[in-house]
Amino acid sequence: MEARHAFIKGINGFGIFYRLEDLLVFFTLVSVIVRRMELTVLAFCPMFNHIHFLFKEISLSELRSFIHRITTAFVREYNTRYERKGSLFQSPFGYSLKKGVKIIMGCVAYVFNNAVAGKMVRTAMEYRWNLLAYHDNPHPFSKKLRKEHCRNVMRVALRKVDYFYNEGKHLSYNVLKNLFNGLDKDESNQLIDYIIFKYNFLAFKDLEELYDGFGKMITAVESNAGSEFDLEDEYGDHSCYLEMLSIVKSFGYKGSSLNFEKLSEESKDRLFWTLKNQTHAKSSCINKFLHRG
Repeated sequence: MEARHAFIKGINGFGIFYRLEDLLVFFTLVSVIVRRMELTVLAFCPMFNHIHFLFKEISLSELRSFIHRITTAFVREYNTRYERKGSLFQSPFGYSLKKGVKIIMGCVAYVFNNAVAGKMVRTAMEYRWNLLAYHDNPHPFSKKLRKEHCRNVMRVALRKVDYFYNEGKHLSYNVLKNLFNGLDKDESNQLIDYIIFKYNFLAFKDLEELYDGFGKMITAVESNAGSEFDLEDEYGDHSCYLEMLSIVKSFGYKGSSLNFEKLSEESKDRLFWTLKNQTHAKSSCINKFLHRG
């Protein structure tokens, strides 16, 4: 058995996912391309400034094609949304070949535990974006969805999600803005779960066969951080990025203003020292957050 671990990183380690919409656009793009290419994804984990994939039985040419397609499509949308130009991801991407069940299982644990190692959650199942919590639960982070009890605006949003999924289309920034318009906090959380459950591309059957059951896999993942000796990773404290996001949003930075590349150096300096004084982030992390080379 073989698998390939792929690792794509923001250029210079810069931040990528500042908003919920960034993650949803990227995630649904991945889902659509995985389905089109008929790929088998054993593990997935997007972090603030990098993303991990583990594909089963994928050739190097297929992997390169996938990375090219996902990065090209996402950068096109991202640059339009944030009124920026140029590259977003570091090139070339990193990858390593994994041979044998034991080594692949170690890599599965490693990918799923990225947010745990980053001190963002206590267990892998608590991280929404590695998709594990959606194995057999369509609403792990929201109230149970009962369509017959939903307001009309919510039912319309759900039907639109179904339409785009069935048509093999991702959810763009403009589509997402329309979907969430008029929803309250609880409804928005339900819609996020609905989108992720609908577009989830993890190969749960393959994972269950690998571990002889999903429960055994979760036990193995949560008792072993896993390993990756072939790639240089950003394995470190990522909770500081959540702190910084909370602070800049309280200052009114939202939407396209979260493109810090548009700020003057003077404004970046002021933000740098504010974040330095109010968070536990290292200077290098603050610079990555602010897109300072």
